[in-house]
Amino acid sequence: MNRNDYLALLDSYGGHFSISEFEVQGPGTIGRMDIGFLRSFLAWRRWHGLPTMISSAWRKGDPKSHGQGLAFDVLLFDQWLSSQVSELQHWLLATTWGFSGVGLYFDWNYTNKKGEKVPAIGLHVDGWPGNGRSRRPLRWLRIDGQYYYQSLTGGHFYCKSNKQSITLDEAIRRYGP
Repeated sequence: MNRNDYLALLDSYGGHFSISEFEVQGPGTIGRMDIGFLRSFLAWRRWHGLPTMISSAWRKGDPKSHGQGLAFDVLLFDQWLSSQVSELQHWLLATTWGFSGVGLYFDWNYTNKKGEKVPAIGLHVDGWPGNGRSRRPLRWLRIDGQYYYQSLTGGHFYCKSNKQSITLDEAIRRYGP
């Protein structure tokens, strides 16, 4: 696809993004995105209707979802760059859609309209089938740099490194901004 094809694609899903928003790693990198996943992401944005900031897309050297053009890291806002939707709303919007990987990050920040760093809830969404070691769909939380993966049977999130468990409700109460 050429630049005009990408412009037409973005426009066909509501024109919510510019090409440069997808090119976090530099010009031309939108072409590294899997086109089916890109369409799914654009349809998801049109469906939920919230202002969405892309903080990461295709990444050079990443052997996993970002490197395959099958992931985005985003922040969702109810008022652009001044307030985010709730952690629970982030989670529900991402897990209701057909993403095969969803991570909720309690340790992000962004720069608001005043130029201040503000604690934020980050959201990773992907369409990566995995590397065979993890079952999909894969759901996780990141809290203070630690990854907690959700049990497919019990729903709790467990961290292998610190051997602790947490529920989504507990994480929201304890670590939400």
